[in-house]
Amino acid sequence: MLEPGQARDVARRLQQRADELREQIRGKLGEAADSVLAADHQWSDAGAASAEAGLEYAEAQREILELRQILQALTRVEEGVYGTCVDCGVAIPAARLAAQPAALTCVSCQSQRERRGHVPAAA
Repeated sequence: MLEPGQARDVARRLQQRADELREQIRGKLGEAADSVLAADHQWSDAGAASAEAGLEYAEAQREILELRQILQALTRVEEGVYGTCVDCGVAIPAARLAAQPAALTCVSCQSQRERRGHVPAAA
């Protein structure tokens, strides 16, 4: 379990990342729309604009997934269970949480999930 000061620090960092992701998502979706709308006036650029919009949209989708994971982690902080493996209940090592702040499982349980082909919402 996290000490109250640690929980506040984790929540602050997670919230900061969530805010960054929201801005990036807004930007990418706006850029994708702008590319498509601009190409509507120039048919020769429509294919390139569509491909570019597709890339922006795919990046936004990845960021939306990460944002969802971060929001789950923030909920776990609020509930006082952040850093506890959802599968076995043991503490997730600090090094894993530092590398993957939205981790739901310990390394052992994550390995078992991957062997079974189950990919969780937050690795």
